[in-house]
Amino acid sequence: MSGPADFPIYLDHHSTTPCDPRVLEKMLPFFSERFGNPAAVTHAQGRQASTALEEARSVVADFIRARPTEIYFTSGATEANNIAIRGVAVRQPGHVITTAIEHKSVLAPVEQLAGIEVTRLRPDPEGFVSAEQVREALRPETFLVSVIAANGEIGTIQPLQEIASVCREHGVVFHTDATQAIGRIPFDVNAIGCDLASMSAHKVYGPKGIGALYVRKGVRISPLVVGGGQERNLRSGTVNLPGVIGLAEALKYRSDEMAGEAARLTALRNLMWDRVTGEIELASVNGPRGLRLPGNLNFSFARVDSEALMMSMRRFSLSSGSACSAGEKDPSYVLRAIGVPEDLAMSSIRVGLGRMNTEEQVNQFVDDLQVSVSRLREISV
Repeated sequence: MSGPADFPIYLDHHSTTPCDPRVLEKMLPFFSERFGNPAAVTHAQGRQASTALEEARSVVADFIRARPTEIYFTSGATEANNIAIRGVAVRQPGHVITTAIEHKSVLAPVEQLAGIEVTRLRPDPEGFVSAEQVREALRPETFLVSVIAANGEIGTIQPLQEIASVCREHGVVFHTDATQAIGRIPFDVNAIGCDLASMSAHKVYGPKGIGALYVRKGVRISPLVVGGGQERNLRSGTVNLPGVIGLAEALKYRSDEMAGEAARLTALRNLMWDRVTGEIELASVNGPRGLRLPGNLNFSFARVDSEALMMSMRRFSLSSGSACSAGEKDPSYVLRAIGVPEDLAMSSIRVGLGRMNTEEQVNQFVDDLQVSVSRLREISV
C-alpha cells in the first residue's frame, strides 16, 4: 500500500492510517445495494443490514475477547471516551483519577465534570504510571479511573493489568483509552480486567468516523445522546453501517498481520533510534525503549525549532504530537508532564511508522534529518 509518487513519505501513522483497499472493497456495497437501515427490521433490506451489523459486532468483540453485547459502536474514540467518562460520572458525585498524559478527549470531559474532584497522576520520565500511584490516589469516594493504554506521542504502554487489579480490589470502574493500542499490540479485555475501553477504526487501516466502546457486562453507564434507542439505548442515532463494516474488516486483517507487522516496525524503529542518536549531536528520544508501541519514536533536537524542522523535511509527513493539537504553539503537555524541559519539548518531532514504510525510507529520513538539523543549527547561531 503506497500513496501517489508526488506525495511525501508518510511517517504519521499515530495521527491516522490509510484505509486498506481490502477494507474499502468490503464497505462499498453498504453505500449502495446493501443500503438498508439496521433499525428497520420490518423489511428485507433492514434485516439484511441488521444481520451485517451484528456479524461485525461479533468480529470486533472477538478481536478484544469480549462478548458481542459488550460492544457499542460510536463515531470514533473521542465519542467513546466521552460516553465512558460522562456516562459513569453522571450517576454520582465523587472523585475521578486519570493521568496528565491522556488524550484530550479524556482530559476535556474530566475537566467538565460538575461537582467531581479529579486527580491527575504524573508519570515517570519514561511516561509510565504505576498501579501503586493509583492505589495511593484512591479515596472512598473514587468511582472511576481512566488510564490510557498506550500513548500516541511517546509510545509508552501502561501496566493496565496491574492498574485494573487495584481498581477491581476497591470496586472502582476502570476505563482505558485503547485507541493507539488496539490493532498494534495484543489487547484482551479479560486478561487486562478493564471495565471500559475505547477504540477507533482509522488507527488500524480502517475508515475515519467510526469507533467503538467496550462496556463490561454489569457496568452501569448512562447515554449521552438519546432519542432513537440504537445501540441498546447507549448511543442513539442511525448506525454508520459502512463504517462498522470497515472497522470489523480492518480488525480481521489485524488478527492475521499484527504480530508480523509489529516485529518489522520494531526493527525499523530501533534502526531509526540508533542512527539518529548515534549520528546527530544533541538528539534524544522521549519515552521508553521497551514497552513502547512498535512504530513510535519521539525525538528532541536541542537548538532546533520543531516547526522549522518539519518544514525543512519536505519529503516526509511528520507531526510534533497529537493530531488534535496540530497548530498549537505551546510545547506538548505530554512531554512537559514527563519532565522534558520546555526548550526540548519545542524541539520535538514524532514519528509513526506503519505498514507502508521501508528500511530504505528510514535511512532516507535519517540522512535528510542530519542535513536539516545541521543547517537549522547553523542558521540559529
